Amino acid sequence: MSRSTVKKLPPEVRDWIMRLRDQGRTYDEIIAALRGLDTLAVVPSRSALHRHVQQAERARELVERQRIVAASLAKELGAEDDGRVVRGNITMLHAILTRIQMAALEAEEGGDADPALSPQEAMQLAKALDHLGKAAKDDVARTIVIEKRAQERAIKAAEEAVDTVIKQQGGGAESIAALKAAIGLHIREHG
Repeated sequence: MSRSTVKKLPPEVRDWIMRLRDQGRTYDEIIAALRGLDTLAVVPSRSALHRHVQQAERARELVERQRIVAASLAKELGAEDDGRVVRGNITMLHAILTRIQMAALEAEEGGDADPALSPQEAMQLAKALDHLGKAAKDDVARTIVIEKRAQERAIKAAEEAVDTVIKQQGGGAESIAALKAAIGLHIREHG
C-alpha cells in the first residue's frame, strides 16, 4: 500500500491544511485552496484529505487525553513527588510504544507494508524515553540534595534554639556543646 497523497505533501502544507480545517473550512474549500498552490504536483482527493484530517484529529484527541492524565497525576501527587509523575510518563510512553507495535504487527499481518511507525518516529520515542529516564535519575539526585539541605537547616535551627534556651537558663558553654552534640547526632542518625 502506497503512502497517502496527503502524507507526501510538505509538512508546512499539511499544517496549513489542519489550520484551514480548524478555521471551519470544508474539504472542498481546502482542496480548492490546494489547487491554487502552484508548487503542488498532485492535489489529494477529497477522501484522502478526509482520512488525513480524521487521523490528525484522533492523534490530537489522544495527545489531549494523555495531557489531561499527566496533569491530573501531577495535581494528585503534588509538587513534592515529581518522581512519580516522571515514572507515570515513562509508563505512558511504554504503553504508546506497545500500541504502536501492535498496530504495526496487525498492519503487517493484514498485508499492509506501510509500518504504523516510521524509523524517525521510533527514534524520537526512544529519545523521549531516554530523556525521561535521565530526568527520573536527576530527580532522585535533586530530591536527595533537597532533603539534605532541609536536614541541615533543621539541625542549625535546633542548635540555635539550644543556644538561646540554655543561655536563658543560665547554662554554660559545656552544657550548650553537650546538648548540641546530642541533638545533632540524633537528627543525623534518624533524620
